[in-house]
Amino acid sequence: MPPKTIKKAIKNCLENLREKDFKKFCDALIADAGIATSRVEGKDFLDVTNVVVTNFGEAKALDMVIDLLEDNGCKEQADALVAETKELTSKAGSSKFAETKELTSKAGSSKSAGASTGTDRVTPKADGERFVDRYREDLIQRVKTIPQILDQLLTKKVIDQETYDKIRVMRPPQEQMREIYKSLNARACKDIFYEILEEKEKWLIEDLKKN
Repeated sequence: MPPKTIKKAIKNCLENLREKDFKKFCDALIADAGIATSRVEGKDFLDVTNVVVTNFGEAKALDMVIDLLEDNGCKEQADALVAETKELTSKAGSSKFAETKELTSKAGSSKSAGASTGTDRVTPKADGERFVDRYREDLIQRVKTIPQILDQLLTKKVIDQETYDKIRVMRPPQEQMREIYKSLNARACKDIFYEILEEKEKWLIEDLKKN
């Protein structure tokens, strides 16, 4: 019999993971989703389920769990979770695949409508600058993927090699982030930083946007 709630489906999935896969999943929650180490380290599947659902809500939590399972070599479990929750997500109108398709199909018409009605639409770049300024302290404390972010900042010429080398050896991570912020001396730099965060820290960014 299929589970009655998305939360229960997630719980069942995590419960059935092998110990090493469950640990990889928890590590990914810390590294990729911005969940504090203390909230998942040493916790069981019930605690971890409560953390992800409380932080992201059932629909987003389901998407995140599926993504993290796939990214960490548990595609079979991810596919099973998709199948188990298909009916639940279709009822709630929150299926990750249906939602993605709907957003894609509406993207062009939304842009046209905004232009034709004269709507004052905030561009992603303007939003990026405000976002990194508004959530400065949260980002400093919670960003985990600093090496990957530094690589992107160097590639996109936001920082030079000397700054890159300097930040790489700094400790703790919070000091690295503060030094990164010192390098964001132009609006364009903050826009690029935001775009990188959306890619490398997508669950943290979604969590901050929700709040």
